[in-house]
Amino acid sequence: MALFSWITSVDSDALLDALAEPLQQLGLVIDPHVSSASQVLAADRPNCGLPMSQRVTVLASWNCSRSREAQLEVRSSEPQLRAGTRCQQIAEQLQRAKPGQAQIGRDS
Repeated sequence: MALFSWITSVDSDALLDALAEPLQQLGLVIDPHVSSASQVLAADRPNCGLPMSQRVTVLASWNCSRSREAQLEVRSSEPQLRAGTRCQQIAEQLQRAKPGQAQIGRDS
């Protein structure tokens, strides 16, 4: 399983407001049943045409809401050690979409 996780500064008191546009620009759909001002779950559309292993899920939650630091995770079923996975591409694009003090890293 590929997993990219980092902490970033957010310019809003609501994660949903801050991340809605960048996630939509990446073609991801926010799950309204799970998402709120303090956490966001987004994923590829079920009918996106991608193999199941390449479909990504993004989870964002507050690391410290007072200082507006959020933890973002991008996951897929792709091999973690393979370079250039879709998971890696989405993580890098999402990090660029929300510049600031983000620190991208790989976790197992």
